[in-house]
Amino acid sequence: MSKPRVLCFLDNPLGRDTEILLPVIYCIEKYLGAHVKTKFLWDIFYIWIWKPDVILLPNIKGHHMYLEIAVFAKKNNITLLALESEGNFMTDGYYDYWGYNRKKIVYQEWLTTWSERTKSYLEKIVDEKYHPKLVVTGGAGFDRYAFEKFKEKSEFLSEYGYQEYDKVIGYAGWAFGKLYGTHRDQSFLHFKGWKPRNEALEWVESQRVYVRDILETIIKKNPDTLFIFKKHPKENFESDPHEGPNEMNELIHYDNVIYLKNEESIADLINVSDLWIAFESTTAVESWMLGKTTILINSEPDFPRSSPYWASVIVDTSLKLQECIQEHYSNGSIKQFLEKSDLRDQAIKDSIGYADGMNHLRTMFYFKKSIPGKHQQRKVSLSLRHLRLFLLMHLGRFFYNKILFLKLPKFKKTVYVFENRRMPGFEERRKICYEYLDEFHKKEGIDLEIKENNWNRFSK
Repeated sequence: MSKPRVLCFLDNPLGRDTEILLPVIYCIEKYLGAHVKTKFLWDIFYIWIWKPDVILLPNIKGHHMYLEIAVFAKKNNITLLALESEGNFMTDGYYDYWGYNRKKIVYQEWLTTWSERTKSYLEKIVDEKYHPKLVVTGGAGFDRYAFEKFKEKSEFLSEYGYQEYDKVIGYAGWAFGKLYGTHRDQSFLHFKGWKPRNEALEWVESQRVYVRDILETIIKKNPDTLFIFKKHPKENFESDPHEGPNEMNELIHYDNVIYLKNEESIADLINVSDLWIAFESTTAVESWMLGKTTILINSEPDFPRSSPYWASVIVDTSLKLQECIQEHYSNGSIKQFLEKSDLRDQAIKDSIGYADGMNHLRTMFYFKKSIPGKHQQRKVSLSLRHLRLFLLMHLGRFFYNKILFLKLPKFKKTVYVFENRRMPGFEERRKICYEYLDEFHKKEGIDLEIKENNWNRFSK
C-alpha cells in the first residue's frame, strides 16, 4: 500500500511559518506514516508533478501565492489543510482578517484558531456554512518553547565577539521601515478606520523617531550593556529588498549595538537577553514563556495592535525605561512586571490558547481525520502559469547573479526566489526540531497514547 502524499509549501525556509509547520509535519510522518515533501512557494508546479493527496500550508491569506495554491487545490479536489500564522489578531474590527482572500471563502478543511477569543470573533464574520470547520487548536508555533533548548548568553557572546559584556538587552523591531517601501499603503491597512490615511502614516513616522530617540538615549546611558536589535522578519516585501530607515538601523554605529536580520532565531535572541523590549510585538508572549521581563515603549498605547500589551511594563520616556533597567539589574526583577502576573496568564490564554507544548497535537486531532490512509491516483489540471514559474526558477538559476540582479529593477524581486528556491537551512532545522520532539513525546508519554489511538486527550 503506497503512503499518502502530503505536500507542504513555505515562502521562507526558516522563520515563523516553518516553526508552525514542523511539529505538525513530524506527527503526520511519525503517526500517520505519510510521505511528506516541503517545497518553496514558487515550486507550485510540483502539485502537477507529484499529485499529492493533501496540501499543507501555514496559512492561506498572508501571501497571494498561498491563496493561489488554496484555490488550485479546491479546483482539483485536493484536500487542503492550513494553520494560522497570525492567530493573535485584533477582534475590534481594525484587523483585516481575510488578507489576500478577498472572496472570504474557506478553502481549507479546518478553520483553525488559536483561542476561544478569536474563534468567537470568527463565528461573527465567517459565513455560517463554515462554522463546523471552526476549531480551536492553539498556536502550534509556540510549542517549541515547551520542548526546545535555546542558545545561552555566553555562547552567543562568544560567537559574535562580545565577551566583554555581562548585560544584554534585546529589542524586537516593529517594521517601521515599511513606511519607506513600495507597499506602504498595503502595509498599514489595519490602521484603516483608526485615523485618516495621511494622518496615520504621519503618526507612524513620528513613532519611529520617538522610539529611535529613546533607544539612542539608553544606548548612551548604558555603555556596559550590549543591545541586540532584531529587524522584523516581514519589514521588507520580497519584491522590494531595499531597506529604508526604521527605529534601529540609524543606531548601529554604536559599539554596544548589534543589528540582526535573519542570522538568529527570535527564540535564541530572547533567551540570551536579560530584558526584552519592543514598541509592539507578539514576541512578548514568547518572552514570557522563556521567563523574560518585557517592556514596551509607548507614548500612546491606544492604537490598532494585536499583542496583549497591557501585561507588559509600559514606559513613555527614556527616563522611565532607564529606571526599569536599573531596577532589573539591581533587584533581578521589576515590581510592576511581577504585579501583572495574572494578566499574563489571561493574555496567554486569549492569544495562543495554551502554553503546554501540545498545540501541534490539538491541530493533529482534527487534521488526521482529513488525511487518507493511502495514496490515491488523481488527475491534476495543467497550469501554464505554474509551469512558467517552475521554468523561470529552475532554468533562471544558471543566469543568476545576485549583485547584478539587485541593480536591475525588473530582476531585483527575483533575488528572493533564487536565494530561497532550494530551501537553505530547512533540513537542518527539521532535524534539530525532530530530535527535540522525539524527546518531548517520549517524556510526556505521547508516543504510547497515540499508538493506542488515544487522540481524545488532545481534543482541547
